[in-house]
Amino acid sequence: MTRAQLILVLGAIALVVILFQLPRSVVENEQLQEVAETEQHSMEIPQEVETQINELRRLLEEEDNIDKKTNFAHSLARRYLDYGAVDSAASYADKIQGWMEGPSERAADIYFKAYERSAGPEQAKKYALKAREILQTLLDKDPGNLVVKNRLAMTLVVSENPMAGINMLREILVVDETNRQAILNLGLLAIQSGQFDRARERFENLVSMDSADHEAKLYLAVSLMEINQQSQARLLLEEIMATQDSIPAIKMMANDYLNSL
Repeated sequence: MTRAQLILVLGAIALVVILFQLPRSVVENEQLQEVAETEQHSMEIPQEVETQINELRRLLEEEDNIDKKTNFAHSLARRYLDYGAVDSAASYADKIQGWMEGPSERAADIYFKAYERSAGPEQAKKYALKAREILQTLLDKDPGNLVVKNRLAMTLVVSENPMAGINMLREILVVDETNRQAILNLGLLAIQSGQFDRARERFENLVSMDSADHEAKLYLAVSLMEINQQSQARLLLEEIMATQDSIPAIKMMANDYLNSL
């Protein structure tokens, strides 16, 4: 699997819009160009998944009940997202939102994941805006929903006022100092801005909270590489490779970084 495919698979691990701004020593320019040129269906969809998609489409077309139609549309979108077909997935969020009288959490979920897995900054900004509009309404209704607040914060990071998103993440940590997603997001943003010591602190915090958090270990290793602590980074990457329960995509990325050391 190529680095471009890995980035698409790792949508749940890191925002592509952040990866586009990682230091050159972490992601080379020609690899970023490969990602930029990778559009929907960038990963081949297996025949069995195509069969599932066709069946879900049939069920969707035949269904009149809005709740069931929404379920089918959401399932279709998730399958497309798994293979980097961002625009196809988002089209089902458009349908869901069109069926609903108010903001749809499922549409917001699809738009946000489309934002995470976009093939470049412009596409990411488009879906971030769509997600943000719904997430803001949902947060207004339930200000204590930290999952929604985390997601809204990250969509604000690519707005004209990125500090609003960063401050929102900090607000989450005031309420819940161990909120993993907020710490992870702030760590990724620290990498983006070149604050590698600060990023290291964030990811060390996550690893201290959960020694089996291989995602945090991966980004801790990246941070250490950037502050010339390659030996410590190597140890972390080797730990990830040696652990049976690591997500395969994380292990593949860890192996990629190991080979670059």
